[in-house]
Amino acid sequence: MKTGKLIILAKFAATAIGVLIATLVWVRMVGLDPNQETRTYPPEEVESVQRSRSILMGDDDQPVFYRNVDYSKISGSRWEPKREPPILAELVREGKLPPVRVRTGDEPAVLEGAEGIGRYGGTWNMATKTRMFIWEEMSRLFGAETLVRWSPLGYPIVPHVARSWVASGDSKTWTFQLRKGMRWSDGHPFTAHDIYYWWKHEFVYGLENGVRMEENTDKIIRHGDRFGRVRVIDKSTVEFQFDTPNPFFLEKLASTYMQSICFPRHYLEQYHPELGDQELIETTMKRRGFVNRSQLYMEMKNENNPLCPRLTPWINRTYKPNPPYSFVRNPYYWAVDIKGNQLPYIDQVTMEIQTKELIAIDTAAGGYPASFKWLDFSDYSIYMKGRSTYGYEVQHWYPAFRSIWTIWPNLNRRVDPGDEISRMKAELLNTKEFIQALSLAINRTAIIKAEFNGIGEPAQLSPGRESPYFSERLHTSFVDYDPDRAERMLDSIGLTNRDGAGYRTFGNGDRMLWFVTVSDGTNPGPLQFVIDDWKRVGIRALPKLQSSGLVLLEFITRKQDFYVGGDMSGFIPVIEPKSYVPVGGGTPFATAYGTWYEFKISEFATSDRVAYPPPPGHPLGRAQDLYDAAMQAPTKEAGRQQFQEIMDIAAENLWGITIATPPPQIAVIRNDFRNVPKKAIYGSVFRTPVNLASETFFFEDYQASPGNFDAIRDEIETVTPPPDSIGLVESSPDARFTPIGRLLKFLFAGIAVAAVVLIGAKHPYVGRRLLLFIPMLLVISVITFVIVQAPPGNVIETRLMNLDESTSPGNAKEIEQIREYFHLDDPFVIQYARWMGFYWFFTFSEADKGLIQGDLGFSLDDPRRPQPVNRIVGDRIVLTFLISLGTVLFTWALALPIGIYSAVRQYSFGDYTLTLLSFIGMSIPGFLLALILIYWGGVFFDVNLTGLFSPEYEAQPEWTWGKVGDLLTHIWIPLVVLGIGGTAGMIRVMRGNLLDELSKPYVTTARAKGVRPVKLLLKYPVRIAINPFVSTIGSLFPGLVSGGAIVAVVLGLPTVGPLLLSALLAEDIYLAGSMLVVLSLLGIAGTLFSDLLLMALDPRIRMEGGKR
Repeated sequence: MKTGKLIILAKFAATAIGVLIATLVWVRMVGLDPNQETRTYPPEEVESVQRSRSILMGDDDQPVFYRNVDYSKISGSRWEPKREPPILAELVREGKLPPVRVRTGDEPAVLEGAEGIGRYGGTWNMATKTRMFIWEEMSRLFGAETLVRWSPLGYPIVPHVARSWVASGDSKTWTFQLRKGMRWSDGHPFTAHDIYYWWKHEFVYGLENGVRMEENTDKIIRHGDRFGRVRVIDKSTVEFQFDTPNPFFLEKLASTYMQSICFPRHYLEQYHPELGDQELIETTMKRRGFVNRSQLYMEMKNENNPLCPRLTPWINRTYKPNPPYSFVRNPYYWAVDIKGNQLPYIDQVTMEIQTKELIAIDTAAGGYPASFKWLDFSDYSIYMKGRSTYGYEVQHWYPAFRSIWTIWPNLNRRVDPGDEISRMKAELLNTKEFIQALSLAINRTAIIKAEFNGIGEPAQLSPGRESPYFSERLHTSFVDYDPDRAERMLDSIGLTNRDGAGYRTFGNGDRMLWFVTVSDGTNPGPLQFVIDDWKRVGIRALPKLQSSGLVLLEFITRKQDFYVGGDMSGFIPVIEPKSYVPVGGGTPFATAYGTWYEFKISEFATSDRVAYPPPPGHPLGRAQDLYDAAMQAPTKEAGRQQFQEIMDIAAENLWGITIATPPPQIAVIRNDFRNVPKKAIYGSVFRTPVNLASETFFFEDYQASPGNFDAIRDEIETVTPPPDSIGLVESSPDARFTPIGRLLKFLFAGIAVAAVVLIGAKHPYVGRRLLLFIPMLLVISVITFVIVQAPPGNVIETRLMNLDESTSPGNAKEIEQIREYFHLDDPFVIQYARWMGFYWFFTFSEADKGLIQGDLGFSLDDPRRPQPVNRIVGDRIVLTFLISLGTVLFTWALALPIGIYSAVRQYSFGDYTLTLLSFIGMSIPGFLLALILIYWGGVFFDVNLTGLFSPEYEAQPEWTWGKVGDLLTHIWIPLVVLGIGGTAGMIRVMRGNLLDELSKPYVTTARAKGVRPVKLLLKYPVRIAINPFVSTIGSLFPGLVSGGAIVAVVLGLPTVGPLLLSALLAEDIYLAGSMLVVLSLLGIAGTLFSDLLLMALDPRIRMEGGKR
């Protein structure tokens, strides 16, 4: 007896020692080494890094990539267009393209990169956060369809689409000479009539009819209280006329917040609401699900339409519902280098969607040739550490945005009738002493050390010392840490009463509580430091972290107290001055004043509840007048002087509270990626990297696979539009039905067929399961519909609120059409019935199809451009299914034999070891295991394990042994991570069930009769013990999708999970709701299948299934 107890104690001790050893090994592998010596660097390397961190710009250091040439001497000149990329030369030889001289025209732009002449070829792979950002970045950052463009350090502004310009002496008339022979990407000539078309048939038509036909380009032609005019002199000359001087017109034309004014009339005219083919318009609207003609027009000229011709160096030629998206070289791009080589050098740009954190990880591992967006300075040490290992350089660019973190008080705080608290809050937010005191109460030096790694100086938001608009007074206004002075200022405005906790109260004694709103896409950063500092002077505040949809909804309705955001104006504030003066609805501190200013001269009416002017004598009214005067000053210098008064007003009133100057903008450039300037200014205003001459970037040594070469050539040669485009043979009313739609149809049809067959079998057990299917699906769909509709701030609600902010006739019509299209005026039950597709059984109309017919509706991630959910989910569902199937096979292949072994060898050393590993596997969260494997792969094996392919294989269309090996290198990660937890759990279940079966009398009897052990084990106990495996089939796929969403986000997998997660966070109700119902349907169908399989495997279920 004692010996047995000692053996048990020894086993427990061995287990404890094993756990301790495993823990120590784990800590050793992933933890920090306390004895690790601090690394020292050679003095020359330290000096080199310090020099690279210098981001100051001097007047004598203004690099320019544009070269002025004499176009009258093109023949025989060094820069005469004479060479082209091999991929285009082949098409020229086959007669599919004209010669390069014809394609570039007689007056091409001549550019020279920072390091000189480059080499042709290569794929520049990049990443961004969301699908909407892809088109924004390609159009605004790589597009450059502007008449002029910025240089690497901003000024000078150089020619681009226009080869030259002349301004009248009073700056009222600007005449631009366009490039002769320039062509759109489809070969059609580009002329001044394309610009006139934008002005006459988009801008003027939109004003006269109360609709928006373009995005923000009214700011180019608007000047003061009037709009400019466009006149065509000849096909190569266009003139802009204004009633007052317009000294900053070039800055407006070059800047990114405005869309291009160059649009292909020959293509867009057919979709114009007034000029277009009405039958074509109506048919296209029905196919694509648009609610009005202007919305369709906007979509047809949008960047995601490969049929619309472009002027950009890379163009979208192939429609894809999911990333990675491909942009290939424009064969008609109208720029050359100084030796006559047609630009760009790079053949292809690809864009994938990743989380911000994964972009940082891939960047640090050298995964992108050049990466500069979505990089936080907080990861600076990681980038610096990986330079030599992964072969890249960390560059420090001057940030045009002058604050990464500012608290904006809401001067237009909404006051609800009868709500005394909202009235008193609005009064305090408009009291400058209150805001000044809050600024003085902040210990900026401590925050800079703790949050910003000691980088930066205490400062308010200002254009920066290197800017011609810099204001020392604004820069240093109320930035000293002086809590005593803050206390005195708060007392002086009547906030002398305090509650029992020591917090100040309103003048009437009511409790004072302020909310600081932070979007889920914004780093809270030093907010808790600020709240703690405010607490010391008696101000009670709480952070309010919300989804971006709710933040936008609160912003529109003006219910916020404070809002955390960044700089709205930047280095050259005259272009977008919203950080200092409200001139648009997006003004962070006074949206109502800004909306009033934006629409006061247009036909777009506004209601008093959403827009109103500053009160008489208000400093912001004065600031608006000064801005008008600055923009209409006779010279730029006079305009800058006027703007200094705006800065003085901001310094006195503090429209925002900023902590520090921004750190340098980090740019990680791989060593084989050339012609990227060392010094640059970075910002959306400058269209970075367009201001760096991104056409001249090249790969020093790039070997493209034959398949990649052929695929790029095919993309250049052939346009692949969306499947619902008019004129395609494969187009049909079901054009947007993709694999997910067919899957739904298959599931419903399969269940119906199974019902017929099984009803024929007349088995009561199956009959009851089938009868439960319909009410269960209805209950799930109702619950899902209620849940996704319940939260405020969904994309439809936000879009309607945005439209309602400007109550123009066009917007009113669009609101009516949206409400009609989504049946928002119908009772809740009717909306649900239409969503499910019940109406289709009565009308058989395409418009009434719903979930039952396989139509998942439209995703409203970008409400202006709805996309069919079927198309978005289609490719992802296949990959998700394959990964899930692989995970199931992995789970079963490990869990079955290990569970059997543990049961047969109960309490053996192997059983204890496997039990320990099982518990560890069950305890480790999947996302944590994924992060650890990524870390180990990078540190110990120099392998990037995120995604399914390495960058060099991602763009390769053909399958080679190298690509297969690369896939196998990556795909085991999601299989192991997703399967390890389930495997560990199933091992324990299999062990316990098999032990239970082995202890039953029939096993003892079989052994007594001499049945061989293996045959006995596999034929009877294992067959019964396997039931839990089969019963989990129903919940396996939905569980893998939902439970693996975070893992997929960490690993960067293009599966359904991250898509569902982002839809829920963005409150994209139709995408989220439809996917939830689909997963529930899969679960129900899987449960039915597992019940049938159990009935086939286990005779007890067959015998007892028909009994009550």
